[in-house]
Amino acid sequence: MTDENSHATEVRERWTRPENVPALEGIRAALAGGGDWRALVREWTLPWGTENDLAGIPLAGAGLGGVDLKDAILSYADLRGCDLSGCDLTDAFLTGTDLREATLVNATLTRVNAGLCDLSGADLSGANADDAVFSRARLVGTRLSGASLRRVKFVAAELGDADFSDADLSDAVMVAARTAGTILDGARLEGTRHGSLRP
Repeated sequence: MTDENSHATEVRERWTRPENVPALEGIRAALAGGGDWRALVREWTLPWGTENDLAGIPLAGAGLGGVDLKDAILSYADLRGCDLSGCDLTDAFLTGTDLREATLVNATLTRVNAGLCDLSGADLSGANADDAVFSRARLVGTRLSGASLRRVKFVAAELGDADFSDADLSDAVMVAARTAGTILDGARLEGTRHGSLRP
């Protein structure tokens, strides 16, 4: 059985193999320039033809504002400092993704699975992340002001110094979350559940 760390290493290293460098360069250019990145991924992943597998891709600092990333598999990707403003990440997989200091202003993250993701210092102001899962994720110092976070699961997440000002956290689950220094000024908290994982 493969453990999580070896899987993360495997999907990251595949982009560094010499035979995959041209695919990486083409996919990067398509993502940044509004091209058909899915067709390039489909061709690269033949014979399986998976069109959304970007797991482990190194894109730190890339300008990807407004890109359609619906259903994208971005698990373990390096997206540190990326501009993802206005991106549609509906149903994307962000498990273990590094999004430290990324900009996701007004992005759509509906139903995203972002367990173990690191969003420390990221800006999600005005984002829509309804029904997303941030279990065991790091959102230390993250800006979520005005974000829609209805029914989001922050189970065992690190939320220290996160800014939830004017965010809608209706029916969110913050069980076992670390919340020291969290800012909740003007946040909607109806139905939000807190507490311990212990019965």
